[in-house]
Amino acid sequence: MRFLVLGDTHVPDRAASLPEWVKETVEERDYDAVLFTGDATEYSVIHYLESHAKTYAVRGNVDAVDLPEYLTVSAEGHRIFLFHSTEVKPRGDPVKLLRWGEVAGADIVVFGHTHKRTAYEYGGKIFVNPGTATGAWGGATRGEPESVAFLELEGDRATVEIVKDGREEKLLKAEWGGGWEPV
Repeated sequence: MRFLVLGDTHVPDRAASLPEWVKETVEERDYDAVLFTGDATEYSVIHYLESHAKTYAVRGNVDAVDLPEYLTVSAEGHRIFLFHSTEVKPRGDPVKLLRWGEVAGADIVVFGHTHKRTAYEYGGKIFVNPGTATGAWGGATRGEPESVAFLELEGDRATVEIVKDGREEKLLKAEWGGGWEPV
């Protein structure tokens, strides 16, 4: 199963719309479902994503939308915990993110809020933050490039690819129990 992962769009308060290359990525439909990490600001981005694929979306700290704060998605025998991570202070702290994943019983944690794209293994879990799909500034960042991620699960194998400014950048490829290594 292949997920398109994106968030922190902040449309229309910090960005007018999704960049054209992100829209092309959404419309090419080279994935099975979407994981949205929050901060859509309003429903327009969520409705757009839902019009193209099954979308799992959570509410961010600046959202004026009625979405859950947390979701757990099961896929390929794995549990994915999806949340914005506003509660994690300092932002993106791996130890605190690990605790959230443990409480959720997840082996994959997908989060937003930092606006910084990242993918790593820690404590036996996979952590993915797609960054900001629009390049919108965040509370701790300015000038981050536009980015989305793909999370692909196939049995005990997983791949995370980050697409930054329309260019692919494979970050991680692994087998559960076999260790993660940069590609």
